Amino acid sequence: MFFQQPNDEGSIESMNLKRLATIRDFCRRNNKTNESLQDISKLNIIVNEEYKILFCYIPKIACTQWKSVMASLYGPQLRYPGIHDARNFNFLSNYPADEVKRMLKTYFKFVFVREPFERLLSAYLDKFLRGEPAFHHNYGKRIITLYRPGGNPEDKNVKFDEYLNYVLHIGDGYWNEHWQTYNNLCQPCGISYDFIGHFENLEEEAQYALEISGVTKKANVSFPSVKPSLTSSQVPFFYKQIHKERLYGTMQLFGPDSEMFGYDLPKSFYKIISELSQQNRTNDDP
Repeated sequence: MFFQQPNDEGSIESMNLKRLATIRDFCRRNNKTNESLQDISKLNIIVNEEYKILFCYIPKIACTQWKSVMASLYGPQLRYPGIHDARNFNFLSNYPADEVKRMLKTYFKFVFVREPFERLLSAYLDKFLRGEPAFHHNYGKRIITLYRPGGNPEDKNVKFDEYLNYVLHIGDGYWNEHWQTYNNLCQPCGISYDFIGHFENLEEEAQYALEISGVTKKANVSFPSVKPSLTSSQVPFFYKQIHKERLYGTMQLFGPDSEMFGYDLPKSFYKIISELSQQNRTNDDP
C-alpha cells in the first residue's frame, strides 16, 4: 500500500480506506470482484514511467489542472500545443499486455471523482449552455434533430432534458468522455486503485495524492489552484425541469457510479421525485 495506517477517523487516510472498502463491497455485491479489464483502449489512464504512477482522469473533475500536473512530469514543455491534446501523454492502452499487467501491479494508481449527477450537469453547462462550437457541431445538431421535432439544428440552445435524452439513448454508440460513466472510464472493479480522491475536497486531497505518490519529493510540483464550482447549487433547478422518466433513467444509468464511490443521491432529487409523483397522482385523478 502507498499510505500509512490512519490514526484519525477524519483524516484523508481514513477516508481513503473507507472509499476503497466501499468500492470492494460494491464490486462484490454486483459480482464484479474478479472483473477483468474490458477494452483497455477506452480507459483514460495516463502513465508516467519515471514516477511510476497511473492516473485515471475524468473530465469535469479538475481535468485541466490534473493534466497540467501530469504533463509537467514529462518535462517543462508540452509535446504538442494544447493541454488536452492526447499526444502529450502516454496512455496505458499504448503498452503491451505484459507491461500493462506489471504497471497495474506495481505503480501507484489514483483517480478523482465527483458527485456524478453534478458532473453530468457540469458537462452540459460547459459544453452546451455556454456554447462550445465543436460540441454543438458534433453533438448539438444531432440532439436537436432527434429530440426536438421541427427544431432547427443550427440553433445553439440544446436543453438539459434533450441532452439527457441523448445520453440515455447512446447505447452501444460513441460515448464522449464528458458524459461517460466512471466505471467505463476507470474500471475500478478491474483495477485496484491506491487512492480515490473527491472533487469536493480537491485542494487538500490533490496535494495529499501528490505526496503519497512520491511526486512531491521527487519533483517541484504542486497542484494548480481551481476556481470554486457553483454547479452543485444549480442541480435542483436543472434536474427539476426534466421528465420523471428521464430522471429515473438517469438515476439508473449513473446511480452505480454514486453507489460505488460512496455518494448519496442529491437531496433535491428526493423532493423532485416526490413532487413529480404527486403531480402524476393529481393528473390521474378523475
